[in-house]
Amino acid sequence: MSSRIIGKRLLKGAIGAALMTGVSMTALSTAAYAQAESGPATAAPADSATEVVVVGIRRSLRSSQDIKKSTQGMVDAITAEDIGKFPDTNLAEAIQRIPGVTIDRSNNEGSRVTVRGFGPEYNLVTLNGRSMPSSVGGGMSATRSFDFANLSADGIAGMAVYKTGRADVPSGGIGSTIDVTTARPFNYKGMTAQLSVKAIDDTSTDKGVTPEVSGLFSNTFADGKVGFLVNGSYSERNSRLENASIGGWLQNQSLGSAVVTNNNKNPYGNYWAPQSEAWGFDDHERTRLNGQAVLQFRPTDSLTATVDYTYALYKDHAVSHTSGAWFGYGGDLHSMTINEHGTAVNINDTGSDLSYSVFDNHVKNELKSTGVNLKWDATDTLAVEFDAHHSTADSGGDGAKGNNMFMIVGQNPGIAIDKIFTVTDKDIPTTTWTYQAPTTVANIGTDTILPLFGQANNNTFINTIDEVRADAVWRNANGDSGLKSIKLGADYKVFKTRARSYNSGNFAYGYYNPADLGLMKASTFTKVDTCSLLQDFSGGGCDIQIPYIYTFDLAQGVADVQSKYPHTFAFPTDPTSDHKIREETKAIYLVANFDTDFNGMRFRALAGLRYEQTDVTANSLEQRPVSVEWVNPTEFFTRFAADPSFSDIKKSYNEFLPSLDTSLQITDKLLARASYSKTITRSDLLSMVGTTSVSTTPKPGARTATAGNPGLLPYESNNVDFSLEYYYTRDSYVSVNYFAKQVDNFLTQTTVKGPIAGLTDPAAGALAQQATAALVAANQPTTAANIFAKMQQLSGQATFTGQPGDPLITWDITTPSNANAVEIHGWEFAVQHIFADTGFGVQANLSIPTGGAKFDNEQIGSQFALPGLSKSYNLVGFYEKNGWQARAAFTHRGEFLLATSQGQSSNEPQYVEAYDQLDVSASYDINPHLNIFFDGINVTGSSQRLHGRYSEQFLNAYEGAARYQLGVRYKF
Repeated sequence: MSSRIIGKRLLKGAIGAALMTGVSMTALSTAAYAQAESGPATAAPADSATEVVVVGIRRSLRSSQDIKKSTQGMVDAITAEDIGKFPDTNLAEAIQRIPGVTIDRSNNEGSRVTVRGFGPEYNLVTLNGRSMPSSVGGGMSATRSFDFANLSADGIAGMAVYKTGRADVPSGGIGSTIDVTTARPFNYKGMTAQLSVKAIDDTSTDKGVTPEVSGLFSNTFADGKVGFLVNGSYSERNSRLENASIGGWLQNQSLGSAVVTNNNKNPYGNYWAPQSEAWGFDDHERTRLNGQAVLQFRPTDSLTATVDYTYALYKDHAVSHTSGAWFGYGGDLHSMTINEHGTAVNINDTGSDLSYSVFDNHVKNELKSTGVNLKWDATDTLAVEFDAHHSTADSGGDGAKGNNMFMIVGQNPGIAIDKIFTVTDKDIPTTTWTYQAPTTVANIGTDTILPLFGQANNNTFINTIDEVRADAVWRNANGDSGLKSIKLGADYKVFKTRARSYNSGNFAYGYYNPADLGLMKASTFTKVDTCSLLQDFSGGGCDIQIPYIYTFDLAQGVADVQSKYPHTFAFPTDPTSDHKIREETKAIYLVANFDTDFNGMRFRALAGLRYEQTDVTANSLEQRPVSVEWVNPTEFFTRFAADPSFSDIKKSYNEFLPSLDTSLQITDKLLARASYSKTITRSDLLSMVGTTSVSTTPKPGARTATAGNPGLLPYESNNVDFSLEYYYTRDSYVSVNYFAKQVDNFLTQTTVKGPIAGLTDPAAGALAQQATAALVAANQPTTAANIFAKMQQLSGQATFTGQPGDPLITWDITTPSNANAVEIHGWEFAVQHIFADTGFGVQANLSIPTGGAKFDNEQIGSQFALPGLSKSYNLVGFYEKNGWQARAAFTHRGEFLLATSQGQSSNEPQYVEAYDQLDVSASYDINPHLNIFFDGINVTGSSQRLHGRYSEQFLNAYEGAARYQLGVRYKF
């Protein structure tokens, strides 16, 4: 995989002066996380009573090390070295530095997190201890996974990854619980303020420099009894993502009379051929707005009240241009060569299916959270806390066009005669055409393009969490007792989600109607030289055998066809699908904290038990089937009620979630830990919908239905961890951690037989039985055609509907159920070393997870496999001295299974190949107030490649690009 050279272009633009506070966030984060007796940070981090001073990278690492060392359980943390100076510009990119944490990337930016092989939907994200709803967009399905691209790193105090379960932490993460902390005014003394300004140059596009501005203001009043803080950030980013793709590898296609060179050694005789190949690019314009306001009131030293509001807006407008070539099989196929894996590495077929498309995609994610927190030290030994919040995440399209509107056009089918697809040792396969005379490459033009079809879609998703928590901590006044504290609490949470889809239906533009030649104007199209695309990949650039492609403006393309095919991209009033799920969870928990000596060594234990009861209500809009009609000897139709109605399904379950974290201070420098916990993640939302859909053409032998299952149990994980940590000198340590997870209740699809909605079978009813008896008496064959004709003769009816009293139809009902189990275990290694008095330091970590359910590349058909499992390592070097700070961070993630489907091809894997990324940053303190800084993200322009069952089954290539930021901060 090739990469761009560091410093491909110079950063443009100049930056003005700015303001910034001189208060470090590291002490805030340490205080918030190191509460062994009461668990991780809740809504309001512990207040710092001491003045905090400006510190840098080394102090940030010391704070993270202190969190790891002092907190019970397996915890790794990242803290900001100063407000507005989080180590990475993206929260996901920062958290991947932690052992066992890897990320998924979207548009060359970190977005979702995988921990110890468990993907985004298996990790719980909290903000100051509160469960946060997830946001999705761009046509994605409803999900529980959190996208860190919605949050700016500015204003974030710290992040901690809890890899072991805790009874006093909200349930939901079998991979981990990731807590993000923000600032509070009582963490500062007096007034502080900051403002930073950046210029961003994304080298993937020529649209120029974009701005990013962030700031914070905090002050306390009335002798420190009242505090107010507000912070915010706004950023714009323009980028281009060039890509090539295969539409999916199809299983065992018909070869017709083609000449086949077959070298296949697949033990089952299976082989795979590509559906299509495409090339193109997406132009993105992204804006992100984050803000938080916090008001605190402390009338006495023992009582603190906090009210806060958090807002995040993420918008991305992407215009995608694609040129695609489709392959035909059966009678269209001339020849094929199949290699030893069963991969079609050479195809020659007849056809001209070369298409051009434009997609206008809008993503709008909006997160709002309002919360209140009360902390009261009732006595010297009793502390009480109350916390409540209302949080919503709303996703969908931006404006009347929805989230996706597209138009597809194609070349005149009379042009191309032979299409050849070839897999070589290059990154991207090649596809070439031989044109029929007198057509040549030179005279192919816009006058040969015909309109095909268009469509508009809007998928909306709103996710709401209302949560109230109250707990009390009793601290033992007897200092000689091993029992230090007991925490008792209750948590009530209502999670509601609603996912709706709106579809305009297809707008047919003639589908290759030769009469439409010239309907689209030449001025609508722009010719793009393919030599300019995907230059970092072999097989890209000038290796793309099509010398050029066409892009076109969507609005102008629609205008061109309006005279003959008038339409508007309007959505229907009613959604195509509408699913609602409500989960009400009531929990109580108990945590006991022990601290004593064992043979002269300090022994600590945190034992907890959490009990939860969850009630699920699922309502889905569904077309209610009312009858089955036999319309001719071979056809049956399902008839539905005129108006759809909502289903109403209720289920419930309960869980006991124990946890035990222990640690033994073997020496002053050597610490051993052992932990056990049971954690859960609730099932996939779309599998829990309360809808049943029956076949619209239920012929005998093909009477199928699908149903959601609101009664699905959570995924349950029993977790064991062991670690040794050696803190051999100040700010330096090495650690090794072994973990094992046994997870039950993964989903599988099961099919059962049974009736649905009392539907009866007209082919087995009283009239059909009478007709059959008549045929038998007349010694005539009892075929379906004869029975149907006899029924018409006996009744005078043309068609027949199942009647009450007729036998019930037995349907094959496919539904998700809990069945699969998986075990993952592995090792995590970490080292941090500071070279005394030199200013230099290094960090390194390695994660080696193994186990899991593997995908069998030789088998076809449905199979269970766990995506996301991969080896990873990080290397970070830094320098800090005399006002200079510099840092280089290298990350590697090994190849991993991304999904078990490819577009329209089900039961086909997607593997993401190994990926490396290098980020750099540098800053200089011009004076105690003014700082200038530089960030380089993916400075080598690393790119991503995906493949199917084998490396030659190319799927996707996404070209990476460096992004640079230059900015200033001022503090007083």
